[in-house]
Amino acid sequence: EKYNEAIKGVWGCTRCMMCNAVCPMGVAPMDQIGKIKQHILEAIDDQESRPIRHRKVLIDLVKEGGWIDERKFGLQVVGNSFRDIQGLASLGPLGLRMLVRGKFPLSFSPSAGTSQVRSLIESVKNLESEGSDQS
Repeated sequence: EKYNEAIKGVWGCTRCMMCNAVCPMGVAPMDQIGKIKQHILEAIDDQESRPIRHRKVLIDLVKEGGWIDERKFGLQVVGNSFRDIQGLASLGPLGLRMLVRGKFPLSFSPSAGTSQVRSLIESVKNLESEGSDQS
């Protein structure tokens, strides 16, 4: 549970690779952090944690359209798919500023490379599951 804290636990890792470079034991700490993250992602429902929801929604949206549909991303992560009223309310001022400045995306066009992106995501997931089966 302590590993799953928003900015302290494994989610505080910025993947700078410094830990692997300086580790005197040769245990590749970043790889271990990745395994812990994967275990947490599989074990915890995305409704429980915004960082988990952030990661899962990001992957799902990229898989769906080749890149992120910002309109869906904010609603699903911050607004918890309309379950978090306070989160939804916090999006209001940002959305209004974006509309006023002409920056709000009114439509979304999937990437031409969506199928390749989807294939890459599936390949990485398969490799990760094979790696966790061997551990």
